[in-house]
Amino acid sequence: MIKVLQKGENILLPNLNEIIVAIKCLKKPNNYIELDIDSSAFLLTDQNKVRTDADFIFYNQPTAENNIVIAKNNFFKISITSIPNDISRICFAITLHDAEQKQQNFSLLESINVELFNFADKQKLLSYSVTDINSNTAMILATLYRYNNGWKFKAIGQGYNRDLAFLAKSFGVSIEEETSNAIVNTQPVINNEQINANIKPVKKDSINTHAKPKAKSKETAVLDIHNTDMMTKQEHYSPIVQWFGNKNCRAVVNETATDTSGFFDEVAVILGDNYELLKIVSDTIKRRQFKSYDRAYIDLSNYNDQDAETIKKFCKQLYNYTFVARYFYDNKTKKIILTLQSANKILNFFNGEWLEWYAMMKIATLCHEKSINFSCIRNMLIYPDFEQAQYEIDLFFLINDTPLFIECKSGEYRGFIDKYSKLRKKLFMRKEHFIMLISGIQEDHINGLNAMFDISFMNETRLTSHIIKNFAL
Repeated sequence: MIKVLQKGENILLPNLNEIIVAIKCLKKPNNYIELDIDSSAFLLTDQNKVRTDADFIFYNQPTAENNIVIAKNNFFKISITSIPNDISRICFAITLHDAEQKQQNFSLLESINVELFNFADKQKLLSYSVTDINSNTAMILATLYRYNNGWKFKAIGQGYNRDLAFLAKSFGVSIEEETSNAIVNTQPVINNEQINANIKPVKKDSINTHAKPKAKSKETAVLDIHNTDMMTKQEHYSPIVQWFGNKNCRAVVNETATDTSGFFDEVAVILGDNYELLKIVSDTIKRRQFKSYDRAYIDLSNYNDQDAETIKKFCKQLYNYTFVARYFYDNKTKKIILTLQSANKILNFFNGEWLEWYAMMKIATLCHEKSINFSCIRNMLIYPDFEQAQYEIDLFFLINDTPLFIECKSGEYRGFIDKYSKLRKKLFMRKEHFIMLISGIQEDHINGLNAMFDISFMNETRLTSHIIKNFAL
């Protein structure tokens, strides 16, 4: 029998290994306004705070440590038996993205429902319908919490006139005031004078709109680093495997991850070189893909003509390279409409792999142009003998036999600092050669992190100069 909860009610769950919490929002009839609703979960201690930022599960970080919680399409899979003892509750929330700018609130919704299922047999166990939907823009819907030796589920329905950043900060997530907009992907309303003062223009011709050139014949070709499978060959990456072997680590190589015959490398370099301006495109696509929407909308009404043209050129490039299925620009509303692709490689690219491609190609191109001997591997697994664990390494180079480790983060990164600081010491690598690359992070924040921790922090604009300096290129 399905239990129907009222606001404030709770129920003791049977002994289950895994559950699904589904959040379903239905718009009012004849309401054609596009609503961008984010669902999130917070793993909380007895102090009602997250342990680290890794306990904040949302579109930019959809998986908790050890897959305790996995979020997808407003569904949360929770492995109850794997929840650590220091987590006493998991809180589920929804927020309305860009609500203030778009002048939207939850009153545009017909219903907000929470349902809980047993993952093993997909049987629905309970439901909760919010009965007092009002003009709020954020809501704590429900909580899963420990009770004696079991777990209870409680209907909350507490609304706020705030945003995702507010909820996250209230639960102890580290969000800087000056960058919180970037975390929840907001675009503030500003006038043309502010645009000209705060957004660095990108040259109109800085984005190549030509199709990818075909490979030349062996007789006449000079290696095109952007169109080769050279880095997938065993003779290329074997020095790295040997290097880890000397460190008592077994390395498992994903050979296809360095094949530049596709278009991932070109698009990544365009995006990374112009990230401050083009992140509105990649962030929007990422958010929409996470929710399984088939379209993304880019509003250009707050951009000057030059920057708007650059964004349009990039979106056309995505269409030319088939990263999106359709491109359309509405002159009346000044909105780009992109029909999205659902292929896993495209999803992974916008979910963060673009930064790996960017770093790989910037460094590989630099070495190739200077005729520097190098090897590189992307998406490699290592199994150190000194501990019972595995590490997925985003990017690893040997440049003239000197190691370079790069961990790429386009979302939350704070919860991973300690893990990789320990790994650097165990691999006996210099701080300058062990990098956490974080997209869009501000220069003053980089300086602060580098002063605090014993790994190096970079953003996409500082990476190349750091490599040139520390590898004498």
